Amino acid sequence: MSITVETHCPYCALDCGLKLHVDQGRVTGSTKWKGSPLSRGGLCTKGITAWQQVHHEDRIRTPLVRWDGRLRPATWDEALDAAANGFLKLRDRYGPAVNAVLGGGSLTNEKAYLLGKLARLGLKTPHIDPNGRLCMTSAGAAAMQAFGVDRAMTPLEHLPAADVVVVVGANLPDAFPLIMPLVTRARRRGTKFVVVDPRGSKLVKDDDIHLAVRPGTDTALAAGLLREIAVRGGVDWPFVTDRTTGADDAIAATEGWDLERTSLTAGVGITEIARAASWIAGARNGMILHARGVEQQVNGVQGVLSWINIALARGWAGRKGCGVMPMTGQRNGQGGREHGQRCDQLPGYRSIDDPMDRAVVAERWGVTPEELPGRGRTYVELLHDAERGAVKGMLVMSANPAVSGPNGARIRRCLDAVEHMVVVDPFMSETARYASVVLPGSTFAEEDGTITTTEGRVVRIDQAVPPIAIRGDLDVIRGLAHRLGVRDKFDFHTGREVFEELKALSAGGIADYSGLDWDALRDKGGVFWPATTDNPDGTEILHTERFGHPDGLARMVPVVPSGPSTLPDADHPLVLTTGRHRDHYLSGNQTRRIPAQADRAPAPILEVHPRTAAIMRLVEGEPVEVTSHQATITLGWIPNDRLRRDTVFVAWHWEGVNDLTDDALDPISRIAAVKHTPVAIRPAVTTVGPSVPALRGEAVGA
Repeated sequence: MSITVETHCPYCALDCGLKLHVDQGRVTGSTKWKGSPLSRGGLCTKGITAWQQVHHEDRIRTPLVRWDGRLRPATWDEALDAAANGFLKLRDRYGPAVNAVLGGGSLTNEKAYLLGKLARLGLKTPHIDPNGRLCMTSAGAAAMQAFGVDRAMTPLEHLPAADVVVVVGANLPDAFPLIMPLVTRARRRGTKFVVVDPRGSKLVKDDDIHLAVRPGTDTALAAGLLREIAVRGGVDWPFVTDRTTGADDAIAATEGWDLERTSLTAGVGITEIARAASWIAGARNGMILHARGVEQQVNGVQGVLSWINIALARGWAGRKGCGVMPMTGQRNGQGGREHGQRCDQLPGYRSIDDPMDRAVVAERWGVTPEELPGRGRTYVELLHDAERGAVKGMLVMSANPAVSGPNGARIRRCLDAVEHMVVVDPFMSETARYASVVLPGSTFAEEDGTITTTEGRVVRIDQAVPPIAIRGDLDVIRGLAHRLGVRDKFDFHTGREVFEELKALSAGGIADYSGLDWDALRDKGGVFWPATTDNPDGTEILHTERFGHPDGLARMVPVVPSGPSTLPDADHPLVLTTGRHRDHYLSGNQTRRIPAQADRAPAPILEVHPRTAAIMRLVEGEPVEVTSHQATITLGWIPNDRLRRDTVFVAWHWEGVNDLTDDALDPISRIAAVKHTPVAIRPAVTTVGPSVPALRGEAVGA
């Protein structure tokens, strides 16, 4: 029997809709779903081929347990027993905090919720954090500080209603391709674009202002812009007076950041800064879209706050065509940080430090508040803790730190130091090679549940085929919970069942899903949270009358410009910044296996400005050696004259690239500063090849 199933792409957080075609229990292809939210049937190159991962020959089909130093096929009972017993033995010997859980931003809301519950009730550990810690935490921390709510302020489809759109550290064509039709519509309407990026992507057109900022100086550039906006009389004082607090101090913090000083620090021309300030000051409606470029810095939170100050100074909030929009990179990076998968949060975006929040969750879980562990350590910190022996057991679900972690060689030493590691993944990732137990994971076509787009729109995904390995991810979590002694709190068999508990528990929290209806999510194409029983249709535009703080006011936070922790020097005169390639997703564990994606981008390529390449005596077609304080690797390279001369760029989807990057952490968000790494480059003496195999033909347990 042939059927079609409406679901959503498993990659970026635009969560474009697609229809899976199923014939006799196998996904055989996909077509456009023209009724899907936002993209209306559009798909990028990754989305078009996403279905090919479902029955891929490399899928892990059988659990694996390490015996005599080798991962060998095992039954599900043997593997789950080994997984749980390893954690219990460590807990009995060293205490519960010796175990940790690393989750992923691709997990459904339901799996993220259960994983947090499993960590706290089953393992009884405070240590759970998602790989979104490498991605969105600077944005979330800044939004909570300024607005009291961590969610995009308006739907992306309102982009054409903006007079000016400021894009900060976001390569939209590569990282979010399906936003580009909206960009085109906005341009036709007359929207102006200011692009802040050391690298000129395909987003930048001749009529735009491209502020090719020196990496690590985002706060200085934003300070200079806010100062110039204030000098030009561009502050919307009625809005600022009525709806914010702290404006005087925030503007005073930019004192001294005139155009000349800003230009010298940020490496951007005075004329361009002045023009950008003029555009922003003159725009009634404006949107700021920000992503990893400004966030993955040691001052990432301050960087985001500095751009939020500009939006608030202009009154860009609470109406169509206005708002600050964090562009989430992972499929469910938004929802994954709302429902208890982070070390500092409980479901509904409740704080783990707040006694009232703890009491609510404890009551609904049937435990005492004292039984809930407190705040745990963050993602990179937990990996480093393994290196020094403080973490000995680790459950990793849909994360691949061996590729994505900063200072990669150190991360791999950390993984090697873990005594008992359990990895749940559809494919044999680089991280899974360190595991004691590998449990087959589900793909997006083998599960039902909900995910939350980068806009805050909750959408439903439907199961198209049964799990290829018999058990799905919910079965895995339930099986572990049973063996850890808490099966009665994990009696779920479908995503819908988990969803009902999740939404009930979220009631009254910041991320309130209590008014959502499972069937209506499909009929309406998604609903924006907060959605309460009194407002089941949700909230498209936030902050129309009040912000999320108890007094209803937004905070303009003084930001004193600061720079990176490690500066270029004579031995490392250039700055490496990393990003994404259109044809790959995160660590590439899925996309590097799909021929169309791998063939278009088979290996990492360093981009170098032609003048810089000439000075360094690089020869096209010959490899280059890249050296940072952390490592030296060899890459192919290409010239890019739309890149700053003091900056080089590489996409990071391959193992080895992040060996170069700095693992210094933002003091608030604990995000790694991978967007600024001092390096030296020179011609290599060896021939270059892919940094990692193409990952085809690595089937395990078939």
